[in-house]
Amino acid sequence: MEERRNALVFLLGCAIVTVGVVLHVPMFAMGADTGYRLVDMPMDAAMYWGMALIVMGVGLAAYGLLPKTTPREERVIETIVPPENAPLTRMHWGIAGLLALAFIIDIMKPASLGFVTPGMRAEYGVGLETVAWLPLAALTGTVIGSFLWGALADVYGRRAAILLSSVVFIGTSICGASPISGGTCSCAS
Repeated sequence: MEERRNALVFLLGCAIVTVGVVLHVPMFAMGADTGYRLVDMPMDAAMYWGMALIVMGVGLAAYGLLPKTTPREERVIETIVPPENAPLTRMHWGIAGLLALAFIIDIMKPASLGFVTPGMRAEYGVGLETVAWLPLAALTGTVIGSFLWGALADVYGRRAAILLSSVVFIGTSICGASPISGGTCSCAS
């Protein structure tokens, strides 16, 4: 991370996101009496602070991962010739296996969305028309996010983009433990 702006700022951002996530846990635990049905549960100050800390922490982590210098526009076009008769090593097979697993997980998004929609209808008391917005929004966000995150990877680099996406995932996954009121997510992310 020595080519990044500031590794300490990135680590501080990660710590702040962690604190923000932990601040959500007490309200989730209060849902034990209702079978963890958090519909219309009033949010406390700790949850609001947690959401603010998550947003601030992601911003700090993103800043800390920025490269110190921007790449120059001097591009050299190289020809890469694959070795036609090279044997596949254990590393090649391991990468192929990981890519296959990632592909399987990726194509399961529509099926998993179809799996959770009946439970959403029951828990939140919404109709088919309302719950149909979840898969539409999720898959539209996936497409738009792929383009945006690809452009972000061009600026940050692949490794830094993956690190940042992990921080964002951790911060936003706590939305599953947020009370929902009036049909909108109360999470700030």
